[in-house]
Amino acid sequence: MTIASDTTVAQPVDLAKPETVGRGRPATREMHYARAELALALPDHLALREVPLTPDPLEALANAVADVREDLGESADVVLDLVPVSPNRVSSRRRRLLAQARRNPSDGPAIPGMPQQRTNRFGFDLGAVMSEIATEMKGNQGGGARQRQHHQQRTTYRITDMKAAMGKLVPGAEPVFSMQLLVRTCARDEYRARMLLDQVLAALEPWSGDNHLRPVGLHLGVTRVRADHWIYRGRFDRRFETGLFVPRRHSWVTAQEIAGLLKPPTKHNMAPNIARSGGVVPPPPAALPTWTGQRGLLPLGWVAKPGGGERLAGVPLKYLLFALFVGKSGFGKTEMSLVQAIAIAHGGFGVLFLDPHGDGWTRARPYLAHKELANRIWEIDLTSPELDKMVGSWNPLSMERRRESEITDIVQYIVTGFAAALNWSDSAGRAKTILTRAVESLVYLSWQVCRAGRPDLAPTVFQIRTILTNAVWRTNVLRYLPKDIRDFWENVFPGYSKEAIPVVTNIIERLSSSNAIKAFLGSSRSTYDIRHAMDTGKIVFVCPAGTGDVDRIISSLLIYDLFRAGLSRRNTPPDQRRDFYTFIDELTSVDGASKGTLAQITEQLRKYNVKLLAMTQMAQRLSATTRQGLLQNLSILSTTASDVDEATLVTRRWGKKVAPDTIVQLNRYSYVMSVTLESGSTDPFRVRGASVEDLYGDYYRPQNEERLTRAIDENLQRRSVRDILTDLRRLDSRLRRFIVTLPVPPDDDEPVGADLPPSEPGFDESAPPDPEGPDGPVDGTAAGSGAARPRVHDSEGTVISGAEPNPAEEAPANVHPINPHQNQSRLG
Repeated sequence: MTIASDTTVAQPVDLAKPETVGRGRPATREMHYARAELALALPDHLALREVPLTPDPLEALANAVADVREDLGESADVVLDLVPVSPNRVSSRRRRLLAQARRNPSDGPAIPGMPQQRTNRFGFDLGAVMSEIATEMKGNQGGGARQRQHHQQRTTYRITDMKAAMGKLVPGAEPVFSMQLLVRTCARDEYRARMLLDQVLAALEPWSGDNHLRPVGLHLGVTRVRADHWIYRGRFDRRFETGLFVPRRHSWVTAQEIAGLLKPPTKHNMAPNIARSGGVVPPPPAALPTWTGQRGLLPLGWVAKPGGGERLAGVPLKYLLFALFVGKSGFGKTEMSLVQAIAIAHGGFGVLFLDPHGDGWTRARPYLAHKELANRIWEIDLTSPELDKMVGSWNPLSMERRRESEITDIVQYIVTGFAAALNWSDSAGRAKTILTRAVESLVYLSWQVCRAGRPDLAPTVFQIRTILTNAVWRTNVLRYLPKDIRDFWENVFPGYSKEAIPVVTNIIERLSSSNAIKAFLGSSRSTYDIRHAMDTGKIVFVCPAGTGDVDRIISSLLIYDLFRAGLSRRNTPPDQRRDFYTFIDELTSVDGASKGTLAQITEQLRKYNVKLLAMTQMAQRLSATTRQGLLQNLSILSTTASDVDEATLVTRRWGKKVAPDTIVQLNRYSYVMSVTLESGSTDPFRVRGASVEDLYGDYYRPQNEERLTRAIDENLQRRSVRDILTDLRRLDSRLRRFIVTLPVPPDDDEPVGADLPPSEPGFDESAPPDPEGPDGPVDGTAAGSGAARPRVHDSEGTVISGAEPNPAEEAPANVHPINPHQNQSRLG
């Protein structure tokens, strides 16, 4: 018998070519077969032994075939064919058995209801005589008792005699079948094939009782011609391979006596070579569609079909909002996500795949190397420290193609991302304040240079260190910032201790430790724009190194940027919002840095057509906010094998329909999941994972990977790490020299003296307004001329007004006292 392979385990694919001999022909060896047809040895109304189901009777049969070497072509098959026998034929057989019992009362049972008359060779029954003597001695006192005893004896005799006459075919027996039992083994050695056959026949001995099974053959006295003989061999093989049913005469069996052969192995079967189901799981819903590559379906994996076999199931994308995949590492979560991401990408939808370590991108890359997808693919690889590596760029501070009204949101998500990644709590208020003002200053500075047509000089996050530590550089840029920000740097910041600055600059020092990340964040112009990717259906793979605080900071910034970009779609009509699918692998590490952003995504981005599919090994390690947000809004909940505590967390969502032990025992690449269909959430069902190779073999294009690399370079305008780092080293000085050539923005204070009461001396209501304040021309132009006079020097100095001083007076009449609220640095 061949034990069925576990259909829940993905079969390995052997890509090795077969060994060849001669002129390219595969090496083959002759296989030897051993055959046996088993039938009832005695009349079929005599029953086989009713083998108990505990312990499992199939354990002996499984042990008999445990050493079958399938890799060598060996096999052992037990084929049991049953055809129901009609009730009329069974009733006719009963009547014949009763008639035979009446004709031979001395050899068989008596007529039903009558005791069997057993006599000795002298013609009398000594037992009957002694019974009569005992009755006479009791007298009339035992009359009533004798009648009751006689009635009970007649009833017992009737039941006993019918069983003796009809055997297992008594009325009320289970359905009766006609049986054909064939056994065939195969091996490269003739004697081994025969040995395997004998082991199987020995495993069937527990069914021997009033009747037993024996090989069918022609008895020739000294030998028996069996199914292996050339006389029977051809007919046997034809029945074995085609299912032709030709049973022997008197081959009737009942369901009860062969139940042990009809049932599958149970948990009481301890044989190691048994394919185990792993527990009770509801069947897949009938409404679950079959995936054949349709654009509107998300592939899930292989599920069982009602008539046997498997089909590749999918779930409509219109019902997909958020998905969570949990389970052990190496059990197929990433593989399933890659299968789904590739299907979505080929379907024309936008995809963001956050792939720590980059292994997923390496596997998916050859299946996306198509010219139809080339202009949609972005790759951000942060795993390589090579200076000649080509990378895309992202400057969160850049205001290119952005409005001034977005400055507040940009500052918020950058500060929140940094603070979350570094676990800054409310007690780190001073560090948050310094970081907020530094980022706010640089964003306003970026707004100035982008508006001046020089986005290539926009500051990056690495200028946070510059504005905090370089006083000269900071003084040069302050005049171009709003007053409230200037007041902080001039009045508040000097009061902080020097120990406060390293707390903030420590972030930048960590980011500077990685060449790849420094290049990614160190370019003034951004080529990575997640909002643009959403609106144009880009396929984006971001591959952080996956280790340390640096990657946590990057992941946090990217996740918050995704959230901000999703919310910004509110200015897009709902019917124009393209679906965008975000896959996040190793969600636990990302969640630790995002601090609630993931929960906000599940709560708020549904209406903006941003979908999230996340993978994690342990949902219990997620923050409570993220876990509750995901579980509340899930469309797909899937799990592979996990420990019992994790399995309990998942199965609690399904009620008592799946036991935690069932999840614990799942094999690799096997899942239990529930999905959302039109009628709502389904019961959990079992899925066998599909691999990328199995589904997308026709899409495999490794020869196009070099072309794909060139296309990505063009899509993202990627530059080498070396060039970006060189520009970053020069950015501070280039930005300082350029910014001082710009017109100084008008001060946002009211004109001097506007708040003085009329009764104060020196107030002349009829005097003309002073065209110049203490800072120079209020409107940005010099007195007596219509052109602006920009500051082109780096040093601070006294602002000279356009009017000549009056030598006769110690102070000009048009010079008012210095307003204490005025910016002192702008006075020189």
